[in-house]
Amino acid sequence: MIGRSLPRWTLLGLWGVFLALPVVATMLYSVATVWRGRALPDGFTLSWWVHTFSEPRVVSALLRSTWLATLTVLIVAAVVLPALYWGYIRNPRIRVVMQLCALLPFALPFVVLAYGIKRLAGATEFTQPWESSALLVVLGHVALAFPFFLWPVDGAMSAAGVRQLSEAAETSGASPLTTLLRVVIPNIRTGILTGAILTFATSFGEYSIARVITGSSFETLPVWQVAALQDNRGNPNGVAVMAMFTILLMFIISVLIARTGKGEPLRLLPGIDNTTKR
Repeated sequence: MIGRSLPRWTLLGLWGVFLALPVVATMLYSVATVWRGRALPDGFTLSWWVHTFSEPRVVSALLRSTWLATLTVLIVAAVVLPALYWGYIRNPRIRVVMQLCALLPFALPFVVLAYGIKRLAGATEFTQPWESSALLVVLGHVALAFPFFLWPVDGAMSAAGVRQLSEAAETSGASPLTTLLRVVIPNIRTGILTGAILTFATSFGEYSIARVITGSSFETLPVWQVAALQDNRGNPNGVAVMAMFTILLMFIISVLIARTGKGEPLRLLPGIDNTTKR
């Protein structure tokens, strides 16, 4: 038995090292004084962290990315939850259309998607004022992050038996809106939280849409990071600092979501509605 499991654990260990090495290297670079051609930096300091978070441009980009990702989560939730719930209890074709729309961000490169949104906005005189606006960036992030919220919520609704919950609520006289807010959402809380963190992370780290639509006038954190790497007088150590900050932020949020779910298993792929088979 030990001989059979040894190759498996060896492979998993090598895979873990492969995934951990970039994170460890980024962390070391964020606290390195000078790192020449050696395995470890010549010295360590926290001055890069202090300098980066005291730079107004970095703080503005961080705040801009944070509210952009938060707004994206709220809009995606407002679009997905009612439509998906209605697709489960009334019109299954809605789910089919939503699943097809969710494939578009994977079928088109993000840069192509951004150029398409920008060209579409500039096609009419009515939408031209928004062609290079932050509003168009928000809509682009909503379209991009849509599947990352849809699939966990769809799996949670399927696992929770939304149709039975809805029928039980209707027998008590509850309206569809009341059922969604007071019955369905509390039962799919883990799926909503998982979709929210995936949507937030996707929007927070997206570069192409903001760069193509607004250039540098709407500088998000990824746009600042790329500019800092391209500038000879930039702050490459600060880029590593913000990369580690993003990793830590997502890790903390993921831990909080895991504690909220209380160990409840969750499918991250679309669910199969078996409630229609009687």
